[in-house]
Formats: sequence, structure tokens, C-alpha cells
Amino acid sequence: MTSNKKPVIFVAIVLIVLMILPVIVLMLSKGGDSAAGNGSNISIPTSNSTSEAVNYDLRQLAERADKLLSEDLAAALRKGDVSLDFMAELSKDVETARDALAAGKLEKAEQYYSSVVAAADAQLGALTLAETARALDQSTYAELKRLEYLKTAFENTYREAVETYNQGLRDLNAANYQESVDGFEMTGAILGDLEGRSIQQVGGMLEAANAALAELDLVAARSAFERVQQIDSANTAAADGLLIVSSLEGISTEVQALKALQAAGKLNEAMIQLEALLVKHPNNPFLLNERKVIDTQIRAREFKAALALATKAEAEGDLLAAVTALEVAIAIRPSPELNERLTELKLKAKAARLKVLLEDGYNALKAGSFDGARQLYREAVALAPESKEARTGLEKASSLYLANIRYTQNITSAAKYLQEGRYPLAAKFFNDAMTSRPSSVPLSQVQEESRLRAELAIQGQQIELHVVSDKKTYVSIIGVFAPERFKEKDLKLYPDVYKLKGTRKGYRSIEIEIKIDTRSLKEIEVICTEKQ
Repeated sequence: MTSNKKPVIFVAIVLIVLMILPVIVLMLSKGGDSAAGNGSNISIPTSNSTSEAVNYDLRQLAERADKLLSEDLAAALRKGDVSLDFMAELSKDVETARDALAAGKLEKAEQYYSSVVAAADAQLGALTLAETARALDQSTYAELKRLEYLKTAFENTYREAVETYNQGLRDLNAANYQESVDGFEMTGAILGDLEGRSIQQVGGMLEAANAALAELDLVAARSAFERVQQIDSANTAAADGLLIVSSLEGISTEVQALKALQAAGKLNEAMIQLEALLVKHPNNPFLLNERKVIDTQIRAREFKAALALATKAEAEGDLLAAVTALEVAIAIRPSPELNERLTELKLKAKAARLKVLLEDGYNALKAGSFDGARQLYREAVALAPESKEARTGLEKASSLYLANIRYTQNITSAAKYLQEGRYPLAAKFFNDAMTSRPSSVPLSQVQEESRLRAELAIQGQQIELHVVSDKKTYVSIIGVFAPERFKEKDLKLYPDVYKLKGTRKGYRSIEIEIKIDTRSLKEIEVICTEKQ
């Protein structure tokens, strides 16, 4: 065999061993199990419980070695993380352990299996450490890139971080994984400290800049914001601050006046002056922001006032006013707590208002103010449709209001027709009024009833009427008798308004309307005397 063929054959042997090793271990495992039945185990003593424990431990050790060799290290071999020589050495030790086990040399077998497991674990541990180092390499490099903006402001510290990283990288390339991990971790610690110090410094500078800006010390504010940008050129707070400083230059006196008004609580006056300034400087970012600030202050004041008014009104029992004030507060600054309070307040206000409406409606009914009662009960039903008392009251008030309307109109009509002498119609409407008369009427109406009743009683008897004509004129009374000629005629008529009509050929017809009552004339003449 030539020297060139030896490595190839050696690799093949190693691979074959890796393939058949699990089978051999499984056979040994099964052989150990069957030995308990037929006594043919490979010289592993089974005479007492101690040897059985040893055999169990060996089996576990053998399986552990097999798994490491056939799975974990085999995967590492395929990735090129372990060498063939290392795998061959471990395979040789496993074979030696197996032979010792077959010869009953348990201690030797245990020794070789243990060495295989220890070596495999050590190698795998080293591989894990290598993976950790590689991962740290990537993350540490990313941190160096992220904090590169601090390089100018913290030159020495940043250089130290770079040099530490470079040493860690050299250790990684030399397979000094632990040293590499240590170097990368140190780099991260240096960068963390650097970032912490920069954040602290930037925060302090921003506080100083904003304090100067609040005092309108524009020079100091600009200087502080610019120092922040020297550390962090992309700092948005510093950029915004410089923009505000620029926007204040030239109007600082007017802004001081604004601030004074705000400090004195004269927010509306401050807003008026601000709007006037915005007319001159419509796109000024400071003024636009200040408008939001003052508006927020005004709304906060209105919110506080609305809450105070709601509390005061509720304490005084004016629940409707309390509800209105609380709704104003919620419109300014909504919150679940205020909504809950408003719901409770509305329920209390509803109950209180319903009580008042029902009491007033009842009193209006008793007083005969049916329309007023109807309006009160209608509001009560709209407020609480579930209230039976409100519904019943509305129905009764509406019914009585209708009856009262009918009564009032009939009384009025009776008085009208009585005045006109139309006593039958007056009596009809008076009777209708009495039919629909409410149980309670004002004293003035009672007096009017008495007057009408007395007058109608007087006019309830027939009145005698003597009609005189010329026996040439046809005389008639509409609704009483048809046209006829006579010299004189006596009639008995109930008080009313009657129309007498006279007609004669060749003469102009005449019509006479007379009112018959106890006070009327007892004789009337109907003669056509005017020729056509």
C-alpha cells in the first residue's frame, strides 16, 4: 500500500466505525439484557447487586460516549469544527473500551469510556465557546459602529474600546476562544460606560440649555445646545432647541411680556398678544408652540373651574347645573372617572327632577291648571318613560285639558248666543258645557255658569207675538209657518231670533228680523208697500 492511499483508507475506517458504533452499543445493550435470561453475558459479573449497579453505570457511560461520537461530534465533523485525527483517536478509545468490556475488565472499560466522554465534552465546550466568541464579535462590532458618533468627543475612551476589540479578534482568529470572549465583553463594558457618560453629559447640557432658554438667555442656550451637538450631532432635542433659539432672536422683549402675563394668570390677554405677534411672524416655531402652551393652560383653568362649579352646584342641590358643568369639564379633558361621576350625577338629577315634575303636575291638576299639568307630566314622561305615575298623570291631564277646552268653548258659545238672543243655541251649548264640565273650575267660571243658567231659565217660556198685515201681503216666518195672507195673527214663540218675510206681486219684498224674549215688542207689522 502506498503512502498516498493511507489517509484515504484511514478516513474510510473512521467513517465506518462511526456508522457501526451505534449498532455495536445496541448489541451490547441487548446482550446484557439477554444474559439475565441465559447466562451468556460477556464476562460482566452479575453475582451481586453491586456488580449490577456497575454494569448499569457502564451501559449509561457507553451510551453517552456513543451519542457524543455519533451525533454531536459527527455534526461538528461535518461542519469542519473537529478534525479526523481527533475523531479517529476517540473511536480507537471506544473500541478499546468495548474490548475491555467483553473481556470482563470493567474498570478498564470505564476508564476508556470516561476519557472519551471527557474529551468529547471538552471539545464540544470549546466549540460552544467559539460560537459565543463569534456571536460577540458581531454584536461588539455593531456596537462600535453605533457609538462611532462619540469618537470625536471621547477620543481616548473610544480608541481603548477599538484596541480591546482588535485584541479579542486576534484571539478569536488564534482559536483562543476564552480570551476572545473576555476581550469582546470588555469592549462592550467600555462602550457601555462611554455611552452612559455621554448620556449623562448630554442630559446635563440639555437641562442647562432649556433652563437658559426659559430665562430667555439666548446666548447661553445656544452655546449649551451646540455643545450637545458636538457630542451627538444627530441629537434632535439640541436641533429643536437651536431652532427655538433662532426663532426667539429679535422678539425676546415681546416674549418676556407674554411670559409676564402668563405668570400673572392673564392667559386671555397673553393669547391676544401672541396672536398679534403671529400676524407678524406667522411661521415662528416658538410662537406656534407657545400658542399650544397657552391654550393648554386656558383649557386647564376652564377644566378646573368647571369641576369646581359642578362640585358647588351638587352641594347646593342644583343637580342640573352640576351635570352641565361636569359635561363642560369632560369635553375639555375626558376621563373614565369623570364619565362615571357624570353618570351617577345624571341619575340623581333625573330622580330629583322627576320628583319635582310629578309634584308640580299633581298640584297643577288640583288647581285646575290642566294645560300646565299636561306640560309638566309630558316632561316627566320624556325624562322617565318607565314611570307609571308620569304616564298616568299625562293621560289624566290631557283628558281634563280636553274636557276643559270643550267646557270653556261651550260656555263662551252659550254666552255669545245668549247675547245675540239665540236662546235655543245658547241652551244647547250651555248643556254641552255642563256635560264636559271639569270637577274643578275657577270661581269666575262658576259665576258665569250661574248667570247663564238664570238668564236661560227666564227665557225658557213662550212669548206671545201679534202680527199685523193687510191681507194682500203674503207673510211667513222661516221655520214657523208658510206664507199666507191675513189681517192679523197671534203666535206663541220661544225666545229666539226670527226672520219674517213679506211678498206681494208688483211690490218689493221685505224681510224683518226680530228677537223674541221677555223684553221684546209684542206686536209687529208686515206689509209690502213699495212698488217695484
